[in-house]
Amino acid sequence: MSTSAQQDFSKLKWKNRIIVFNTPSLSNEDFKNQWDAFMEFPKKISDRNILLFVLVKGKIYDNDLRLIQKMEVAEIRKKYQLTQSYPGFILIGKDGGVKSRKEYFIDPKDVFLNIDQMPMRQQEMKQNIIVD
Repeated sequence: MSTSAQQDFSKLKWKNRIIVFNTPSLSNEDFKNQWDAFMEFPKKISDRNILLFVLVKGKIYDNDLRLIQKMEVAEIRKKYQLTQSYPGFILIGKDGGVKSRKEYFIDPKDVFLNIDQMPMRQQEMKQNIIVD
């Protein structure tokens, strides 16, 4: 991974979980349905320290669907084995490892449940006494 791409995701390590959506375009119906489903749960996303990114061909967008200029998309695709044709998303844990790879459509609640079963999340919930 190039230095710039590494810095962009590595600075999030141990602070955030990352969901990287992959789509041929922001107007793709499957992507829009999946994105909109996640957008219905801003508190669950925030509580779990999740940041959302979207890969569209050679570009990457943030959780507000704003273009990010200084990330090496080709390197991200290579590192996380995300071909342009893959119709889904990956969940990257706080440790930087890929925790799951799912094709559209997945109920966001299933993703949150998956996260909640992870040891690091279990520890967070105990420390924060989160009831969700």
